[in-house]
Amino acid sequence: MKKNLFYYLFTVICSVTLFASCSDDDEKVVNPVPQTTFTGENGLLLTYNGAPMLGKKVTFTPDATNAQKETLRLEGEFDLNGILGKAKSAAAREEVSMPTAPGVLPGSPVVTLPVDLTINGDQCSFAGTSETDYCTFSYKGEVSAGAMELALSEVKLKNAKLAGMTWKLKPYNQEVEEQDPVRLVWESEKGIPLFGSFIPVESVLKIALRMPLIAVGAENKVSATDMLGTVLQDVTFMEDGNIVATYKDAANGGTEWTKSPVNLAQYVVENDNQIKVFLNPAAIIAAVNNAGRAVDIQTVIQQAIQMLYPMLVNGVPVAFEQTEDALSVYLNTELLLPLLKTLVVPLLSDEEVVAMLVELMKKDPDFGDMVGLAEPMLKAFPEIIESTTKVEIGLNFVK
Repeated sequence: MKKNLFYYLFTVICSVTLFASCSDDDEKVVNPVPQTTFTGENGLLLTYNGAPMLGKKVTFTPDATNAQKETLRLEGEFDLNGILGKAKSAAAREEVSMPTAPGVLPGSPVVTLPVDLTINGDQCSFAGTSETDYCTFSYKGEVSAGAMELALSEVKLKNAKLAGMTWKLKPYNQEVEEQDPVRLVWESEKGIPLFGSFIPVESVLKIALRMPLIAVGAENKVSATDMLGTVLQDVTFMEDGNIVATYKDAANGGTEWTKSPVNLAQYVVENDNQIKVFLNPAAIIAAVNNAGRAVDIQTVIQQAIQMLYPMLVNGVPVAFEQTEDALSVYLNTELLLPLLKTLVVPLLSDEEVVAMLVELMKKDPDFGDMVGLAEPMLKAFPEIIESTTKVEIGLNFVK
């Protein structure tokens, strides 16, 4: 009797254990999505506070030990291989493996986001909140083997010093020195040779900006300073890190004020005197194409990227000075002077380049008698730049 009871209990325990084991195997959770990098051309639909975002990629990496966990890697995407392949710098070519565009969230070229998955058949979903060094945000998404929808919402900058503010371009008044939308400071030991003497470069450049050289219509001409006020109305620094401008595309016959797209330019506030600006090259090129320009602006953009792509990823440092009613945003000496020495000095030290520029001026009737002054001015600029101690170029705004 005892033997039969023991045998019976042993059989029941083994049966239950075997059933439980088989049941666990049958119900084992499996992630249906393999590691995949999603892009705009490869199944990615990415939105940033409700607006589509171009030029980014998201890599989905499942956890090898837990099917209900995975990691998202968010970063920018812009093919620089063809551009940097032509660069002379071997170091520049080696860095192609690094991020080649600004990240999804301003200030962070790469964001790694661990998430928990809800698996439903061949599709996974996820949601949550997170933060970077510069902003907080919520996220929600769905992913399958061939597509991902990722919505970033409630994105807000942690440093909101400029957030939500709209600044109008300062009106130009030629009678008042301070009433100028252009911030221009240039201090150097060498001046520009004019009329037998040397004139400070800042004075000459300001005069040039205010000369009516730009044709508007059949007969009228305006200065660059006047033209600026007709094409740019205001700039808004949004709380989610976007910069939006109100402008007219006068070069293409635009007559109505329009807003620039979001997710084209972003910013973060570094400190009380500096922001970093991040330009999305894919969004810029898309906007250019939509404008239907006859000129191949893409070539110009790509040439600029070849020289400046590290700042494309890490942000352009932009200085600013803010009071209650005024804002001045400008590129300062630390940024401009090395660029001038690296890019402009070699060009204007080349006699063939100078001769080509002079010939172009001769063909333009707007330059008139100034062509005779252009050559010595151009030839003087390498020495002027080398002797420059301070240079600032930017825009002045009022609230």
